[in-house]
Amino acid sequence: MRLICIPLAAILCTLTVGSALAAETDGAGSARVEMVQLDLVWEDVEPSRKVAEEVHDAIARTLELALMEQLEGSVARIEANKEQITATLSSVIDLALSKRGMKLADLSISPGEITLCRITIQLSGDKIKTFAVEFRFRSDTPLLRDITSADRTGLEAALAEALGGTPYSDASWVERMALSEVRAWLQNQTGYTDFDPLILVLPAETTRVYVTLMPRDGVLVVERHFVKIRSSTMLNLQVNDAGGVVSANLQALHGLPVSFVEAKADLVEGYLTREIEFAKPLQIMEPVAKAELFTVKEDISLIYDVESTRFRLGATGRVDINREEGEARFDFTAGVRLGQSADAFFHGVFYPGQFELRPQLGLAARKEGFALLEGGYDYKLNSPFLRGRVNIAEDFYVSGEYYVKSQLKDENEYGITYIFRNYYEFKLMTDFRDELFASVGVRI
Repeated sequence: MRLICIPLAAILCTLTVGSALAAETDGAGSARVEMVQLDLVWEDVEPSRKVAEEVHDAIARTLELALMEQLEGSVARIEANKEQITATLSSVIDLALSKRGMKLADLSISPGEITLCRITIQLSGDKIKTFAVEFRFRSDTPLLRDITSADRTGLEAALAEALGGTPYSDASWVERMALSEVRAWLQNQTGYTDFDPLILVLPAETTRVYVTLMPRDGVLVVERHFVKIRSSTMLNLQVNDAGGVVSANLQALHGLPVSFVEAKADLVEGYLTREIEFAKPLQIMEPVAKAELFTVKEDISLIYDVESTRFRLGATGRVDINREEGEARFDFTAGVRLGQSADAFFHGVFYPGQFELRPQLGLAARKEGFALLEGGYDYKLNSPFLRGRVNIAEDFYVSGEYYVKSQLKDENEYGITYIFRNYYEFKLMTDFRDELFASVGVRI
């Protein structure tokens, strides 16, 4: 990009100085200008580094064109017509600078093999003080604004460093420089290389930059998302509300490059863990969440663990298969959390066929997402009990239930469970005596 209109400088120099040069002979001196050295000084206020370099390079090119090409680099000719040359160059440079909110304060030329040109410039126009950057996607959601917040701030800082303090009277000049900065910045940022940005710059004291990010043709974009919600302290009926909130947010990622989503996975997870605070039906539970985001080709998979820090609730229905009793049962739990790793609970086992309820009270210790150990007393069977589970994979866990009384060995159960879509449980159970059976359960 050229600040000074070089063809205009060449024409003006030729017209102004041409008559004076006509009288010069070819033998007017053999010394030639080998290099034009520019000493550029900013009076009072200096612009940003990028603008200073832009102006310096443009003026230097103009001086080289005028002195080394139009005047053929003749030191004698420059010396003989220095006053006219200086006046002409001053007019040309000042004209170009004035369009951009600058003013030429002084110009002097010292001819020689290394011709020294000293120029002093003042900033005279209204200047850019700050930048405001806005990213636009196909959909505008709080999630996208949140995960790009640091990037917008970083781009604003980069633009302020490169162009802050620049006069904005020449909007097209400012726009060209800002476009170059924004494109270079995006190319150096992880996650943005698969976008084809459309950039709008509105120069002003607060210069607004709108960056519309559209995926490049042919890049892999997100087409579907899947959410798996888990909780060991809340009912599925409750966490479904969280699932709706999470799914609505992930919808905003559809159509975006997979590379962008992968780069922003940590930020998406962080936003979704905070978003649970706004699920009003869950506020009484004081929930906290943990999210893990994965991409598989064009699909997003999210595992969302949400736990209550205040209460513990649970309910399942279960039907045993290939067991002598063949009974259905209903388990429900209600408890109070005693910190991050313990709770006091009431547990009930209801057998609708016998219309029998077994109430239990106990204490539990847990390591969230890994293991749970319960100990308590069954008031129907009049026996202490131990119950525990250990997760061996995302959807598999082993469990055991042991009654201390030796007469209750038939009540003991040990097995492995597979959780399907967080709603259904398929169990393979045994008492390690004479029974091996399966069961199907529903998590309520």
